[in-house]
Amino acid sequence: MELKEVYKRVIRRQDVKANWDAFPDFKKATYRYIGTLAATDTKIPPVLMDSGISLGIIEAEPGPQAALHDHEVEEIFMPLEGLWEFFWGPNGEERVTVGPLDVITIPPGVLRGFNNVGGTTGRLLVLQTSAQAKGAAFNKREELTNITEHNYQN
Repeated sequence: MELKEVYKRVIRRQDVKANWDAFPDFKKATYRYIGTLAATDTKIPPVLMDSGISLGIIEAEPGPQAALHDHEVEEIFMPLEGLWEFFWGPNGEERVTVGPLDVITIPPGVLRGFNNVGGTTGRLLVLQTSAQAKGAAFNKREELTNITEHNYQN
């Protein structure tokens, strides 16, 4: 790659559109900067696909955001705003709440989910170790909702 080609890899915030349909499970906006970010809706494509990773931001009001699911790639999460509860394990029994600039990384194949448990709109930076990450495999057992409404700080 020519050094001048790197200019084509600069992504300006105003060029990244919110996709409210990328994950139909819950109401959240997904901003796909790089790669698929495991979204199945392609109406608003990522700005850059020529990479080995997926990078984006999830923006959501307080409440549940992702039911128990897994991916074939590692996911790294960093809250930019708000408090986020992550849960993982066969039944989502392990839990931790993280805040701005904390990081949690979840290996491939581990069932995981997350909720915005803060009292305001939250923004979550998401990095996946593949630009072509496929959609989540959700746990089929309906009783596993992992929604912890009592934890929300409204």
